[in-house]
Amino acid sequence: MSEGNEQPIWDHLDELAKRLRRILLSVAIATIVLASLPSDLNRLAKLDFSNYRPMISAVIELIQNRLLPDEVNLIAFTWLDTFYIFIIVAVALGTLISLPVIAYEIYQFVSPALFPAERKSVFGFVAVFTMLFAMGASYAYFILLPTTFRVLLRFVYQTRIAPLFSVRDFFNIVAFGLLGSGVFYTFPLMIFVLVKFDLMDIQTLRSNRKQIFVGLLIVTAVLTPDPTPLSMILMVIPFYLLYELTIQIVGRMKIGEKREDDVERGIRLSRELLEKAEEPISAQEKIQ
Repeated sequence: MSEGNEQPIWDHLDELAKRLRRILLSVAIATIVLASLPSDLNRLAKLDFSNYRPMISAVIELIQNRLLPDEVNLIAFTWLDTFYIFIIVAVALGTLISLPVIAYEIYQFVSPALFPAERKSVFGFVAVFTMLFAMGASYAYFILLPTTFRVLLRFVYQTRIAPLFSVRDFFNIVAFGLLGSGVFYTFPLMIFVLVKFDLMDIQTLRSNRKQIFVGLLIVTAVLTPDPTPLSMILMVIPFYLLYELTIQIVGRMKIGEKREDDVERGIRLSRELLEKAEEPISAQEKIQ
C-alpha cells in the first residue's frame, strides 16, 4: 500500500461523503430516466406519446408474471401502495444501471492508499464488481425468489387462508432480495482486495472456514423471509463456492508475488556481491 502522508479522519469522511453524493446522484438520475421512459421505445423515437405507458409498469407486470405464483392475488391496501411499488422498482433498476458508477466511486475512495501501479486496476475492479452484483441479482431473480414464494405459498395452503397478499410486501421482498443478493455476492471481491493489500491474512481465511460458514448461515437465516432452510441453503452454497474460489485465486496470487519478491531479492543480493567484489579490484588498479 502507498505510504504517503496520512490525512486527518475528517478529510476521509469528507471524501466519503463526496463519493456517496455522487453515487446517490447517479442512482437518482438513472431512476428518473427509467421512470420517464415509455414501455415502447419506438414511440419515443417518433415522439408519439399517445397512450403513454411507463416502462416501469411493464417491468412490474413482468416481475409478477415471472415470480408471482398463479394462485396468488396482490392487493393494494392503501391509495399509495401502487405509487410506492412504482418508485421502489424504479430505484432498484436505477441502482442496477448505476453499478459501474458505484464500483468506480468505491475504488476511487480507497485508491489514495494504493501504489500508482495498483491504481491502474480500476477498470478490472469495476468490471468484476458489476459482474458479481449482476450474478447475485440474477440468481435471486431466477432461482432464489421463485423458490421462496413457492415455499411460503405451501404454508398458506396448510392454514386454509386465501392467498391474498399486499402488493407492497411482495415488491419489497423482490427489490431487497435482488439488491441484497447482489451486494452479498460482491463480498468475495472485497476479500480479494483486503488480502491483496495485506489488510487480511490468507491463512486466517483458510483456518476459519467453519466459523465463516456458520456465520453465513446465520446472516442468510436473518435475511431470507422463508422460515424453512431451503432458501437459506440456496443462498449460502453459491456464495461459499465463490468464497473458496477467491481463497484459491488469492493464494496462488500470493505465491506468485512471493516468488517475484524472492527473485528480486536474489537479483539485489547478487548485485551487492558483485559491487563488493569489484571494490578491491578498483582499489588495486588505483595503487598500480
